[in-house]
Amino acid sequence: MAFTIKIYEKNEYIFALLKKRLSSFYPDAYIIDPYIDKGEPDDRFSNYTCVLYDPKDTTEDDISHYTSTPLRLTDDGGIVDCAKLISLIMPNKDVPLSIPTATGSLSAVIPFVYSDVRDRFISDLQNGLKGADYNIRLDFTSKLRALWRGSSGSNMTALLEACQSRKFVPEDILKYCNMDDSGFLTPGSTKNFDDVYDLGISRSTKLMYHAADLAHSKIRSVNVLAVVEGFRTMDLPELLASCDKVSILLPARSVGEDIGARELISLLTRTLGRERIAVYYAEDLHTTDEKTDPAVCGRMAV
Repeated sequence: MAFTIKIYEKNEYIFALLKKRLSSFYPDAYIIDPYIDKGEPDDRFSNYTCVLYDPKDTTEDDISHYTSTPLRLTDDGGIVDCAKLISLIMPNKDVPLSIPTATGSLSAVIPFVYSDVRDRFISDLQNGLKGADYNIRLDFTSKLRALWRGSSGSNMTALLEACQSRKFVPEDILKYCNMDDSGFLTPGSTKNFDDVYDLGISRSTKLMYHAADLAHSKIRSVNVLAVVEGFRTMDLPELLASCDKVSILLPARSVGEDIGARELISLLTRTLGRERIAVYYAEDLHTTDEKTDPAVCGRMAV
């Protein structure tokens, strides 16, 4: 039996991201924007309605006639904690809840460091990706910043072009990958220097969603690591919406205190949820002889 989630959020961008994330946990729910869907026809088909509201836009009294217990979207710091919301949006006992069981993970690294430092960090991350059938690396970067350059038949450009086809399925990602020197399956770099950006953000976003479906498939265990560089800040929440974890790698703590870094961290935390965002500092990374889990040597910022 379907139920309805009403999200009182006037920021259309935030609403769209929330709808995408919640729909993956509640595929049978009608997720509507009451500011647009004023007629609310979906209520006729629902046995249960959950109301989420942003206190900066509306008050609990304004929407109390819909439900006796509306849920706040944001905490006192203005951050949307999606993990908490997902646990609170519980339909009544007559409404089944379908939560997909993930076998692998989709992670992203946003590095603001030299490529050798970035790849040392990724090497440390790779140590925690044991036991999967495949570990895949996708470089959403310029050709100069990609780690590996394969044959002409295997490259990131071909994969980005293919993923838009209606015939493309997540498992097809494997057809474009070869094993690199570090043990990842990867399509390698793009054919031309700036193909990732020239093909447009929609191509990269589409590939990320395919990668998430592959990582969360019940058929095989697959971990996907995406290296994300050079995108507009406002494009990042949509690009990263399907990620299980996003790691931001900064050169030093002093950079982490910079207003630009704080704004990026705040944006991603607000749109993706604090449980998915981690910040690490290159100055904390160990040398090759001292490698350890970056979760130990890095400092969580959120």
